[in-house]
Amino acid sequence: MWNTLLINPILNILIGLYKLTGGNLGVAIISFTIVTKTLLIPATIPALKMAKKQRDIQPELEKIKKKFKYDNKKQAELQMELFRKHGINPASGCLTTIITYAIMIAIYRVISMFTMTDNLSSLNERIYLNSLKFASHEILNTKFLYLNDLTKPDPYLIITILAVVAQFIVTKMTMPYSKVSSKAVRQTPGQADDMIQAMQKQNLYVMPIMFFIFGLKLPAGVMLYILVSTVFQVGQTYYFSGWGGLKSWISKLKFGKKDI
Repeated sequence: MWNTLLINPILNILIGLYKLTGGNLGVAIISFTIVTKTLLIPATIPALKMAKKQRDIQPELEKIKKKFKYDNKKQAELQMELFRKHGINPASGCLTTIITYAIMIAIYRVISMFTMTDNLSSLNERIYLNSLKFASHEILNTKFLYLNDLTKPDPYLIITILAVVAQFIVTKMTMPYSKVSSKAVRQTPGQADDMIQAMQKQNLYVMPIMFFIFGLKLPAGVMLYILVSTVFQVGQTYYFSGWGGLKSWISKLKFGKKDI
């Protein structure tokens, strides 16, 4: 079922794009990623709007923390009431994340097929159209830019590092922009931040670290998908909700330039 619903369709699309781009697997992966992310925009917009709402109510959340900093139960009640009032669902956006990672796993499986088969013609039974099928003597071109083989890990980790930076940026963008939020949290001794902020702060470092670990083992083609997908997400997030939590860093950079 997994093969029928996801792996085989992605295999066929990638091979179609590969042949359409003159036998360039890297360009095929980039094109596939852009098309996929574009098709997911309708499902992504609600999550981006929800993230913007969370940032917009941050001042009210800080007031609640300050007023009831020794009453965790009251804080939780008022926070949930505030979420309901503004129609905020902390679990929103999970679907697009699941789809993105499901596609990543499928691409990994597809690229693995290219390396595990002695002859590309053995893949033909998975290919729907005769025009896309490989000839028995055909060789897959896995070179892209400085990489000799997209089916193997990037030896220089360039794509991996770029993916890590992009993931850090997009995670920071989804966090609230507030000059006093961190101070408000520190003023509450022995108390954890609210659930949403705690998850965001954890993801800010956990996800980039995970991507770096992935890059050590995963084929460069998979990391290329992750990089393009994340860069697309950065642009998408900026378009719909601005710089978000990254705004304070950008302001510091602009201020620093004036001093030079």
